[in-house]
Amino acid sequence: MNAKLVMERDLSRIRWKLTGRYVLISAFVLLAFGIAVFLEVSRARSALLREQVQQLASAVASQMPLILHEVEEYSHLPDPQLQGESWHAALLETRTSTLEGKKIILFDKNRQILSQFGELPADLKVLKALKYPNERQYIALASGVAYWRPVYLRESIEANRELEGYVYSALSTAATDRELLRLRNGLVVGGAVGALAAAVLSQWIVASSLKPIRDQLQRLMRFTSDASHELRHPLTAIRAVIGAARERGQLDRAEPELIQKLNRIDQATAEMTHLVEDLLLLTRLDRVAPDQRHWQQFDLCDLAEDLAALYQDRAASQQLQLHCELQRPAMVHGHPDQLRRLISNVLVNAMQYTPAGSAVTLQVQQQGQQVRLLIEDEGPGIPYEQRQLVFERFWQADTARSGPSAGLGLSIARSICQVHGGAIEAQRAHGGGCRMVVLLPAAS
Repeated sequence: MNAKLVMERDLSRIRWKLTGRYVLISAFVLLAFGIAVFLEVSRARSALLREQVQQLASAVASQMPLILHEVEEYSHLPDPQLQGESWHAALLETRTSTLEGKKIILFDKNRQILSQFGELPADLKVLKALKYPNERQYIALASGVAYWRPVYLRESIEANRELEGYVYSALSTAATDRELLRLRNGLVVGGAVGALAAAVLSQWIVASSLKPIRDQLQRLMRFTSDASHELRHPLTAIRAVIGAARERGQLDRAEPELIQKLNRIDQATAEMTHLVEDLLLLTRLDRVAPDQRHWQQFDLCDLAEDLAALYQDRAASQQLQLHCELQRPAMVHGHPDQLRRLISNVLVNAMQYTPAGSAVTLQVQQQGQQVRLLIEDEGPGIPYEQRQLVFERFWQADTARSGPSAGLGLSIARSICQVHGGAIEAQRAHGGGCRMVVLLPAAS
């Protein structure tokens, strides 16, 4: 995977992450709104039902004196049928109002039932178990609300009040429960549709917001490539002029101060040329499809062994011990020069930050379908929060692992790994140093 694909993958990850956050925020807002609406409607519905059941009890309580009078007057009639007719005739005024979904029970002062209307079931055990029967109170029902009210002859005079009886009124909440259920389902469906719409709109908004960033990154990559190509020619010309003057002996007749300045220019030009070459290599690695025309199948142990022999003299000059532990075979399929550059960059980085008298270990072995390359040093190590940053271009820590390099070595190593379908990771070594672990696909 090259840098352009990595960039697209990172932008895609950012887009989905932002979209997810927008959807979560939208869903939370819709959920809070739906809960607030549902609770407010439920509260208003409960208040309205309580008011209605109280008004019903008050309407029936106002007829209590008439009912008692009718009961007493017609209770002495000899014909039981006339008593029943007179009984119901006394309650015609209450019957004129619809009693669908309601229940009305009238009690005398001994809490004996005088009459009842409505089809709504009433739990008389609850009424008998009332703790304060002489106080007005609401009674919660399984599917409704009820109101218990004592009726006095003179309500306005506290001292001279005379208890006449009790009124129990109840209203069914079945209809309003169905309305609340429809409201809840509507809010759920509306919230789901709103969240889906938010997801679609968020995708469009995030994609539109990231487009300038994507374009800027692509322009930056093109600029890096173009600038590297343009810088390469004047740097080559400068080195060619200095080299020609040195070959012709023109510098032998020059003043020592001028020779020293030209040597510094030549050295700076060489470093700049190396940096430009690194940028050009990164540009080639950033292409959409890697060029596999020069890829070969070979044993990575041979390449690691050659590089270990090459850097033995440098390790000795730095008073380092370079150990090479190879387990053959470790066959890979890739570009030999690029993989050589990969191992060289990681190995030089390890040697650069390892103090004198310490050791650097190079290991290669095949583990299943992967070839594992390990380079471990005994340096100061890399802090955990910087182990991903060390692979960024031009990044250098301000700790003990900072140095004079441009900061492209590990970045190039990561790009080569990605082009070959592998990965590189910085870990903490057992001795406290740094361990670079490279995993490459094994050749089939």
